[in-house]
Amino acid sequence: MAKKAVRARSKLTDIHQNLAEILGVERLDQLVGLSRLRRLWPHVVGPMLAQRTEPIELKPSADGSSTLIIAVSHSTMAQQIVFLRDDIRKSCFEQARIGRIAKIFTRVQGVAGIQPEKTMPEAKPISLQQKKQLASELQSIKNRPLRHAMFEARLAQLRYTTGETS
Repeated sequence: MAKKAVRARSKLTDIHQNLAEILGVERLDQLVGLSRLRRLWPHVVGPMLAQRTEPIELKPSADGSSTLIIAVSHSTMAQQIVFLRDDIRKSCFEQARIGRIAKIFTRVQGVAGIQPEKTMPEAKPISLQQKKQLASELQSIKNRPLRHAMFEARLAQLRYTTGETS
């Protein structure tokens, strides 16, 4: 009986090491630090400011320090960043482990800020009786495509109502 061929084991390596070879260790550390800072940004500056600002670049300087560039949606947010720059430096060091931020610059952009994820509401099931009643209410509309569109719109409205009246 012949021996069955055995598949060679895979040689998985750490992706961090491969990226460090491609980008360079210092650039990879900057990208990792910036992504960590973006994830922690609401904790660094607070939720209100985080919705209107975001860190976009971390530039290294020749002396080993870094320059943080923050996108802001309005000039008043830039002024607020200037007021909080020492607290931001401290939080960047403590929370995101980014040391020696020498300068913080702001850049006004129309769309800036890290928006919290919104959850879609659950669709409620609609009974056959409700669908029949809705169809009978729309029966007087002669234009078939219009009637069908109104039926679908009203059905979607019924599915996603929360029951709250405003």
